Amino acid sequence: MRESKQYSRRQLFTHFARQPIESPPRLLISNTCDNLYGYCESCVDVCPEQAILWLADKKPTIDVAKCRHCKRCIDACFINAITINE
Repeated sequence: MRESKQYSRRQLFTHFARQPIESPPRLLISNTCDNLYGYCESCVDVCPEQAILWLADKKPTIDVAKCRHCKRCIDACFINAITINE
């Protein structure tokens, strides 16, 4: 025999009435980025919002507040170091 679960009214209304919050996809730059070993700014040059910050001898970082997920940086990266985490 299966046990039945009992929920309070508050649990019913708050748990089932709320829609799950969907976080937007995030762009990730892997450690295979050529900027770590040389010089490449192809993703920075393509970004219309200038959301990618380039630092010498480090992998670029993405400013999530500026990023509009246009995915141009993914197309510009010739070694596929930028991916989307959904």
